[in-house]
Amino acid sequence: MRVIHKIALPVVFFFSAIACTAQSKTNTIKYVSKFEKNVFYRKLPYPQSKFISKLEWTSEPYRYPGSGSDMHWWTWGIDDAIYTVEDDGKNFGGKDWYAHVLKITGIPPNHKVVTATDFEEYDFRAMIPKKLLRRYMCGITAIDSNLYVCLYDYDWNVPSKPVNFDTLYRRIKEFNPWHDLDSTLANDMGFIDGFSKLGGVAGIIQSNDFGKTWTNIPGDTTPAFFGSKFGAPAFLTFGKGNTETPKELGPYVYAISNDGSWETGDNVRMGRVHRDSILTRNAWHFFAGLNSAKQPKWIANENESKPIFTDIDHVGHPTITYNKALKRYFLLIYSDVYPHKENATIKEFKQWDYESELQMYESINPWGPWFLFHAEKPWGGKDHSAYLGQIPSKWISNNGLSGTIIFAGDYTHRKGEYYGFMTQPFKLFLK
Repeated sequence: MRVIHKIALPVVFFFSAIACTAQSKTNTIKYVSKFEKNVFYRKLPYPQSKFISKLEWTSEPYRYPGSGSDMHWWTWGIDDAIYTVEDDGKNFGGKDWYAHVLKITGIPPNHKVVTATDFEEYDFRAMIPKKLLRRYMCGITAIDSNLYVCLYDYDWNVPSKPVNFDTLYRRIKEFNPWHDLDSTLANDMGFIDGFSKLGGVAGIIQSNDFGKTWTNIPGDTTPAFFGSKFGAPAFLTFGKGNTETPKELGPYVYAISNDGSWETGDNVRMGRVHRDSILTRNAWHFFAGLNSAKQPKWIANENESKPIFTDIDHVGHPTITYNKALKRYFLLIYSDVYPHKENATIKEFKQWDYESELQMYESINPWGPWFLFHAEKPWGGKDHSAYLGQIPSKWISNNGLSGTIIFAGDYTHRKGEYYGFMTQPFKLFLK
């Protein structure tokens, strides 16, 4: 995600990263490809699927030429294009920035990716409140002809790394804050940035011209839209412009978020809102468990919500895709192998971002119960660290048994070969 510090920190920070390479590799556990043998790299919290036997990749990962940003939160536009929200980097010779939207037409491998906007006229960090919040973009959804994008914050107020407030506040608003650093500040900022504790959602912006212009931009006095427990929403998408939402779920739009930090959380929570009221905070409600009839309960306070999924220390930003042909919801969970914790030792910190893991779960409901059908570590292989897998439903075959995943990777410590618009096709085998 934050590719900047990979190339801009002083030499002292790189020494610590390089020094851990050999140690990190000795801890590598090879990917268990024989999923059906029930052998996993750690104890996973949910049972195996009785519906899907396994997933297999059908070709090597592919990076779209000229792409150089990450995250790739997606939605399916009313115009039949896939739109993705991107964070740091640049694409096709465009602006090097922390916010982009790409437009994808066609279906991989015959897809075309172009820039919808680099937000040339917008600097959302210029309007943060007087708090240590590092602003980015996350989930995107299309509702009819409108696009909506969440602006979310990472909380850089980390008490164990006491950086001067004025110094950090000034730098936090810059695209590249990694200049003119001494060794102490470089290492403290590197830890804070690598930790990336969720700070909440500043607001949801809107475009009615497919990304050319945006409204509803939060200012420095705008109250936070969501808190840290729902700090990085990713939306569920049902057809073009969300016009194919299953009857039992309508007329709502659904989103999920992890807690904790970007690569290390404990839970996934779910919220929903009427499709006509997405910008109204009081219209949002959150999953609060099931009633006696096994139907979901919804409450207004996100802090009193209940998780739809829990895996302690191993819930990075999650996504859900509906496989219409199989009538199943796919939950994709990734995390760093080594949890990002505020109290991490120097030795633990040096192991961050070398290896990731991926699990895929299925359910007949978007809130579970969940059943495992794919587990992979290290995700991306020994030379890469992949993150934030997502499956656009447009790219799923008519029979539901094949599709293509989007992901990003290699934002630090690696050569950056996966830092771009990565895709990889797969096929599913049913039991």
